[in-house]
Amino acid sequence: MKPTAKRKHRATGLSWRTRLAEPGWLLLPLRMFLGVTFTFAGLQKLADPAYLDPASPTSVQHQLAALVHTSPIGALLSLFRPHTGTIGVLIALGEISVGTGTLLGLWARLAAVGGALLSLTFLLTVSWHTWPYYYGSDIVFAVMWLPFTAVGSAGVLSLDAWLGRMPDHDPGRRAWLRHGVTIGFVAVAALATAGLTAWIGRAVGGRAVPRWPMATAMSGDPAGDGETTVVRLDEIDQGSAKRFIIPQSGEPAWLIHLPAGGFAAFSAVCTHAGCAVDFNISDQEFSCPCHGAVYSAASGAVLGGPAPAPLTRLPVHLRGDFVRVG
Repeated sequence: MKPTAKRKHRATGLSWRTRLAEPGWLLLPLRMFLGVTFTFAGLQKLADPAYLDPASPTSVQHQLAALVHTSPIGALLSLFRPHTGTIGVLIALGEISVGTGTLLGLWARLAAVGGALLSLTFLLTVSWHTWPYYYGSDIVFAVMWLPFTAVGSAGVLSLDAWLGRMPDHDPGRRAWLRHGVTIGFVAVAALATAGLTAWIGRAVGGRAVPRWPMATAMSGDPAGDGETTVVRLDEIDQGSAKRFIIPQSGEPAWLIHLPAGGFAAFSAVCTHAGCAVDFNISDQEFSCPCHGAVYSAASGAVLGGPAPAPLTRLPVHLRGDFVRVG
C-alpha cells in the first residue's frame, strides 16, 4: 500500500473510531430500537379491530375500566372513562409521533420527552402492580428515554441536523419555516400510514376479536334469586370448564369441574389489566392473553405474571341436575 493510501486509510479508521465514541453514534442502536418499537406499537393498536371494540375483553375500554380500580392514578383515569375511545386513538397516534420523530431525528428531544411521558403513564397504569418491578417493561422504557431528552439525536442521521446545515441568509425565520414544512410533511405521511393501517386491519379482520358468549336460559331451570344456571351436571366432564356471563355485571366467568371432583367458579377478568383469561385444560390453569398472567384453575391464585391479586371466586350451588353460580 502506498504511503498516501496508508495515511488515508489510517485517517478513515481514526474518523470512525472518533465517531463511535460520540453520544449520537453510541446511542444510535437504542434510538432505532425505541423508534421502531413505538411506531410499531401505535400502528399495531390501530390495525387491531379489538382495540376500540367495547365488546372485546382486550379493548382499551375494558382495560381502562379495570385500571381505574388498580392504578395509583385511578381517580384521574375515571375522568376520561366517557372518552375512552378518543384516548385510545390519541395514545396510538402519540406512539406513532414519538417513534417517527425518534427514527428521523426530527424534534428528537421533544419526541423523547413524549416517549418518557407515555412510558411513565403506562408504568402508573398497566405495569404498576408488576412484581418484581423488573418484570415490567414500561419502567425500562421510561429510563431508556432519559438520555435522548438531553442529547436528542446528537446530529446523527437527523433531519434536525440536516435542516440546520442548509445555507440561509435569514436563519431565524426560514429555519422555522423549513422545520414547519418538514414536520407538516412527516405528520401527513404518518397520519396517512396510520389511517391505511387501520383500514387494512379492519378489512382483513386483524386478529380474531374475542367476544364473551351470553349465558342462555335452560329448560327445567329451577328458580334461584341472584343465581345463574351454567350447565347440567351431566354436560360437563371432570377437568373441563364452561365459560358464561354473569347477568348482573355483564362480566365473563368460568365454571370448572375439578379433576378431583367438585366445582369452582371464578370471574374471567384478569386482575392486572382487565382482559378476559383463557382456560388451559392440560395445565388446569387460566392464562391472560394480554400480559401473560397465570392463575390456578382450582383456587384462582396467581401462579405467574404481573397480576396483583387472584381471580374473584364465585359461589357455586348444585340445584338438582343443574350447576348454578351466584
